[in-house]
Amino acid sequence: MQVIKRDGVSVDFDLGRIVKAVDKAFIAVDGASNKEVSIRVGEEVTHATTGAEQVSVESLQDLVVQQLYNSGYEAVAAAYRHYRETRDVERMRRGELYKIGKDVIGAANLDLLRENANLNGESFSGKMSRIGSEYAKWMASRFVVPAELMLAVKEGYVYVHDLDQYALGTTNCIFIPFDRLLANGFSTGSGSVRPPQSIMTAMAQVAIIFQCQQNSQFGGVSGNKIDWDLAPYVGKSFRRHFRKGSAYFGEAGHEGAAEVSDFPPDCEIYLNNKQLKKAYPRVYHYAYTETVNEVKQAAESLIHNLNTMSSRAGGQIPFTSLNYGMCTSTEGRMVSDALLDATLQGLGGGETPIFPQHIFQCKQGINQAEGEANYDLFLKAIECSSRRLYPNFVNVDATFNLAHYNPDDPNTIIATMGCRTRTISDRFGRNHQSGKGNLSFNTINLVRLGIDNGIVEGRRHWPDMKQFYQQLDRYMTVALEGLIHRFELQAEQPAKASDFMMREGVWEGGERLAPEDEVRELIKHGTVALGFIGLAECLKALTGKHHGEDETSHGLGIEIIRHMRQFCDDASELHDLNISLFATPAEGLSGKFTKQDQETFGMIQGVTDREYYTNSFHIPVYYPMAAYRKIRSEAPFHELCNAGAISYVELDGNARQNTAAFRGIVQFVLLQNIGYFSVNHPIDRCPACRYEGMIGSVCPGCGALEADGHFQRLRRVTGYLTGNYTERFNSAKQAEVEDRVKHL
Repeated sequence: MQVIKRDGVSVDFDLGRIVKAVDKAFIAVDGASNKEVSIRVGEEVTHATTGAEQVSVESLQDLVVQQLYNSGYEAVAAAYRHYRETRDVERMRRGELYKIGKDVIGAANLDLLRENANLNGESFSGKMSRIGSEYAKWMASRFVVPAELMLAVKEGYVYVHDLDQYALGTTNCIFIPFDRLLANGFSTGSGSVRPPQSIMTAMAQVAIIFQCQQNSQFGGVSGNKIDWDLAPYVGKSFRRHFRKGSAYFGEAGHEGAAEVSDFPPDCEIYLNNKQLKKAYPRVYHYAYTETVNEVKQAAESLIHNLNTMSSRAGGQIPFTSLNYGMCTSTEGRMVSDALLDATLQGLGGGETPIFPQHIFQCKQGINQAEGEANYDLFLKAIECSSRRLYPNFVNVDATFNLAHYNPDDPNTIIATMGCRTRTISDRFGRNHQSGKGNLSFNTINLVRLGIDNGIVEGRRHWPDMKQFYQQLDRYMTVALEGLIHRFELQAEQPAKASDFMMREGVWEGGERLAPEDEVRELIKHGTVALGFIGLAECLKALTGKHHGEDETSHGLGIEIIRHMRQFCDDASELHDLNISLFATPAEGLSGKFTKQDQETFGMIQGVTDREYYTNSFHIPVYYPMAAYRKIRSEAPFHELCNAGAISYVELDGNARQNTAAFRGIVQFVLLQNIGYFSVNHPIDRCPACRYEGMIGSVCPGCGALEADGHFQRLRRVTGYLTGNYTERFNSAKQAEVEDRVKHL
């Protein structure tokens, strides 16, 4: 008979082990051995299991306790049970789960607590969230994730993002259909919310919707056309103020009468009605002024709400993004203008808001040249980004984005999550933004493949590209099979598991599902993605030079990423799913692959000799290069990464002093067919005098010293902003920030 131990190992049944344990219990109670009874108990247990091929160790122990009770040795049975429980506790103390909990509670591993820069991992709620997350990872990696994928993870070739959500079947992120939710009203689950009748209420409801939806998924939430979505409520506010103004002023219309019957109907009370303005000048002026003020107050309230309401366990602020800039109506322009003004103004102490991430949608003919309807908004976006690090800029005119754009449907304007996620294309026909998103993604460690097959450290004279591509295909296949397995878990979830997302139709069609219905036919419109990290170090290992140093390496880099894109396209056809290629936003992952590869290969100059790998296809942050050359070098990769990509240039803290140069860089980028772009520059802040700019060890504003009180140093990570990077970033990301050079 085989005995199954607690760790799953199978061993032969050994009567002597039972006899020895029972005899120890007799010694503990009576002070003396009782071999005769101990042997008899062992024999009774053996008899009780006769015929069984295998039995668990727990079942054997239960039988021992039962036999001792049946024989009248209650005290010995209790001692045996206590001994057993004590051994169990000691065994758990030596186990991995106990160490995880102990390290979190004792803050022994700060990188673990700082995996998510948006979460204060050292707080009570942050630690509670981290303990749950680490247990979920432990469970998924041992009992849920396919064995071949977990082997690839352990070997350092693949990374499974958000592993703690794997077994649950949770999905990643979504673009929210605010237009429909606001127009129809919604329920939070605790109560119903009626459609707003003013822009103030509408923006308050946007914050509520963001918070409710954030609890349905593990990733970001975005408004893909918030200026269009909120424009109708600016109109509602104007009509309300116009009616109030008419009562205040008693102003007659052009007929000279102020009869109620002469008052214009709602359909004629709108901001662009020149006849209305002419007929009721004082009322119109009052209504216009009040509407502008209300929109600005509403935007300020929204920005403050999205930086102060925590969501999910751990006290996280929702990862929110707002895309805007294309709506040319007076109402829509007011929304965009107010959002930019509120961001420029900052939070209560004037500090830069962390959320929402603002993304300005750039389109020729709309906002890119003098005389275009929204050019003034683009200029304000440039000013805002030069002072607050955002908006980022998404390029509607990029060929791969323009292909989806229908001027008559604002839902086809390209939008992104703040991080870079792009989900507009759908093989099932929903080629628009809202009501769908990304489901999950896995990332390939290109660096390890480069080391395995490159010339690094004299391993060979020429890179073995045949073996490289074979190995790349192998691990992409393993990673993809994991994504398909995960999709099946997600697809079989009942609608009620997503709660708000499906019940309220945030995911398009969800409102038509019964609570127990599977979500398969809806979530197939989302994307699953293969990502990659460390192209620069991979090329360095393969050829001796990265793609910023050498044109041949640059060409090889494009060839590698094109190969990965073709793999994803072929997989989409094979599996009939939206499988796309992602330029991975590596935050927690930033140093994990590096540590594994250092343990395996040691310190390799230019490859593994830093704490982090370079993000996706980026030129290394430490490599000096002119801004325009860096932009041209990274541009060809954007079209290949259809799940999303972002490029940056790094400027010094004087960016806010030269907005013309800032604008020149952004507009140059837009002409290079780059899809999504941002400018990094340091924002340091002195809490004593509120000076903002570049601060060394002494504040230029008041002379305060770093030692007297920590300066706040705001930096960008993976597309989003975060708090003081010296407190919130993990060690790898902190090292990356320290290495960043300016692109002049």
